[in-house]
Amino acid sequence: MPDSTSNSPLDAPFEVLGPSVDYEVPLRYSDMDLFGHVNNATYFSFLEEARIAWFETCVPETWDFKKHGVLVAHNEMDYLKPVHPGDRLIIRLGATGLGNSSIHIKYEGYVLKGGEEQAAKLAFRAATTLVSWDTVAGKVCRVHDDWRRAIEGT
Repeated sequence: MPDSTSNSPLDAPFEVLGPSVDYEVPLRYSDMDLFGHVNNATYFSFLEEARIAWFETCVPETWDFKKHGVLVAHNEMDYLKPVHPGDRLIIRLGATGLGNSSIHIKYEGYVLKGGEEQAAKLAFRAATTLVSWDTVAGKVCRVHDDWRRAIEGT
């Protein structure tokens, strides 16, 4: 009987508090550098795009940045595999913790060599700490209770 277990990193468990999102990055020629792969600094823009998709999925209200938002307090990334033209890049993300005013996000980026899912490899791991921001008052504030419940999946 054949083994039906998958060795794909896309099928590995991803431990987060509540909802997670898989965001496929639309790669552009301008994302590449002279070495023919995605430039290391570009990945942080990809994380931002993925976070927006994640917030749109799990936060229950229409986001009005004129009243409330989040600021990036910390970013870190471990680069494991390059991403080249013709590859696909999928970023999986979700919250791993909440503080009084902070939201901790983790990411795993998967490169699908030649666009093929069976060729998926873990390309990077990353983490971001966000702080909840009261735009009107111009200061850090507590994460809204509605956001907290949505992020925790409760």
